[in-house]
Amino acid sequence: MAKNLCTVITGTGSYIPERVIPNSDFLSNEFYNPNGERITEPNSKTIEKFKEITGISERRYVEEGVFTSDMAYEAARECLNDADVDPEGVDYVVVAHNFGDVNEKGRISLVPSLSMKVKGKLGIKNRKTECYDIPFGCPGWLQGVVMVDKFFRKGLGKKALVIGAETLSRVSDPHDRDSMIYADGAGATLLQATESEEPVGILSSVVDCGDSSTYDIMWMGETYGPEKDGRLYFKMRGHEVFKYGVKHVPRVVKESLDIAGLKLKIF
Repeated sequence: MAKNLCTVITGTGSYIPERVIPNSDFLSNEFYNPNGERITEPNSKTIEKFKEITGISERRYVEEGVFTSDMAYEAARECLNDADVDPEGVDYVVVAHNFGDVNEKGRISLVPSLSMKVKGKLGIKNRKTECYDIPFGCPGWLQGVVMVDKFFRKGLGKKALVIGAETLSRVSDPHDRDSMIYADGAGATLLQATESEEPVGILSSVVDCGDSSTYDIMWMGETYGPEKDGRLYFKMRGHEVFKYGVKHVPRVVKESLDIAGLKLKIF
């Protein structure tokens, strides 16, 4: 039987900040609607609804002086140790994020790229280790996996670090209820190409990137609060994102299962 090139995960790592932010920390926030109108509903009720919908009771925020690239490096280092792989043999370092390194004042740095920073922090001297940053929203890590899998299936490389990392606490508007969703952290996986007679690892993938009606579902904008300071914060039409996911994700999952030749069973 002919052998196929497959992509498997052989190591994982993560960085979870120690600073815990419970829902109760938002009790004193002043929340506003996008039109600048103060939300009069008691915060306790807002938080209760939020937990009921999301299941979130706490989140982690990064420590002062720690940046997205630091978290990405720590996750990558742990991942390589878990896989027992020499970083010099890694063909690709891929970091999925949206805002680069963000300081405590919300200033964003994208140069050098986070993937290059991680390569440097890991001490990789291999000049052929390619670095890619993917600003792809929430599914950025997953898109990095999809991209690397396509590379491997074409015979382009054998080992890749794919990292998802973000510091959303420093770009969230304290006057926006959606800020309760956001948190900080990093996760890393080592992907390796392997030959197998039977399908293993990643069996298939399907990507849906939306259309012209969804390109502005997220944006950077001023605070919803009354005191504008010129600073831009991450904004999202949360309900629209939820409705889009409910409508389209099941179809994408079904397409991926069909390609893999798998069927769903109801128990």
